[in-house]
Amino acid sequence: MGNGTGSISTLPASTIQLKLTYFYKGVTMKKFTKLLLPGIIACTLIACGDKSKNSEASSTASAAGAQETTLNVWAMGEEAKSLDTLVAGFEQQNPTIHVKVQSIPWGMVHQKLLTALSGDSTPDVSMMGTSFMAEFVKLNAFEDLTPYLAKDSSVKLSDFIPSTLLTTQFAGKTYGFPWYADTRIMFYRKDLMEQAGFKEFPKTWDEMFKLAEAEKKNGVKAPITLPKNDTNTPTEMLVTLWQNQTNIVDDNGKSMVATSAFKQAVSYYTSYFKNGLAPMDLGGDIAPLFVNGKLGMFVGGPWMISLVNKAGGKDFADKWGVAVMPTEKTNTSFLGGANFVMFKNSKNKADAYKLMEYLASAPAQKQFYDLTSNLPTVQNAWTGIESDPTVAVFKQQLNNVNIPYNIPQGPRLYKVFGDTVEQIIYGKVTIDAGIADLDKQVTQIMQK
Repeated sequence: MGNGTGSISTLPASTIQLKLTYFYKGVTMKKFTKLLLPGIIACTLIACGDKSKNSEASSTASAAGAQETTLNVWAMGEEAKSLDTLVAGFEQQNPTIHVKVQSIPWGMVHQKLLTALSGDSTPDVSMMGTSFMAEFVKLNAFEDLTPYLAKDSSVKLSDFIPSTLLTTQFAGKTYGFPWYADTRIMFYRKDLMEQAGFKEFPKTWDEMFKLAEAEKKNGVKAPITLPKNDTNTPTEMLVTLWQNQTNIVDDNGKSMVATSAFKQAVSYYTSYFKNGLAPMDLGGDIAPLFVNGKLGMFVGGPWMISLVNKAGGKDFADKWGVAVMPTEKTNTSFLGGANFVMFKNSKNKADAYKLMEYLASAPAQKQFYDLTSNLPTVQNAWTGIESDPTVAVFKQQLNNVNIPYNIPQGPRLYKVFGDTVEQIIYGKVTIDAGIADLDKQVTQIMQK
């Protein structure tokens, strides 16, 4: 009641007694009563006034006094635009929390994160490319979410597709929530495949190579397109290694480059170029070439669905299909995507975690899929989505995926690997010479 403006009801009894005793000295009771009575009446009126008005004032004061928070969030690419739409629902549910999304170009984000970390100016929450996770965990940049999950969290790790957690967990601790998944599958022209004598898409390496040869004989300009190199992660090249159950280094950091399995995988990949089945220069964008019949098949992610549909229109819908990756020893594909992390030096950790819980909810993940076609990581978010047979193949492939190295040396390993394969493709080195040199480079990188 009141705010310290003189209402007796707000004062402790001992204080009232002391004030009255002091006031009473040297004053007759008649004078005392005459002086005090108006004050008592006034105070009583203040204390026992219109309860509804007092209640309104109290409620208004409470709302005005609520502490407001601004969460700084970084996001990259097209996802940043969609995130602005997505967090609007969170702000409606949490009117005292404001989310400020800053869009960072993918090409700048790695250096910007390092600079922010050294200057203690990181955001509260950030979208984080899966290939960056290991490096920044080692730099002690992220908040460990394990204690948050142990409390009354709306998020449970069992909510997620198991494979999507591979890039969030290190040494038994969880440092992020998977936001969206990205994997690769085969896109192919059904009609060109059937004309080449195949009733269904090949399930093995050998069969897929034969399909490419048959399409080439039928006059298809590019039976398949494959990258000669990649400035970041040589995805298709890595997938070929994994499907032959090999890699650049083993779990102990020892080079696997000199193994027969590694050589076989590189030989298979480069043979598409050597035999003219994968062109050195495709000569245009994938979707239009795919639609006009100059390209028979390609490895693609979920974003290619809308691009193919847009390029081909409704009349093209029955002419193409998708399939999981072909098998040599396995049909493993690539797992990419992005996570959400909280930075350790955030001053708003409780609210930051609340935002992360929201983004990891099934409704938010469904909304994000509708906005971007990025694959959900939360299992319940797939309800209704996987009724689309094309999208269902992506879900099937997510059951057999691998991730790029969660080690700091990863980017350097990918660079020397991609450069070596490119040299072999262009005939600048033989497979044996290229592999021998690559083995030395990999060993040196891992020893540093």
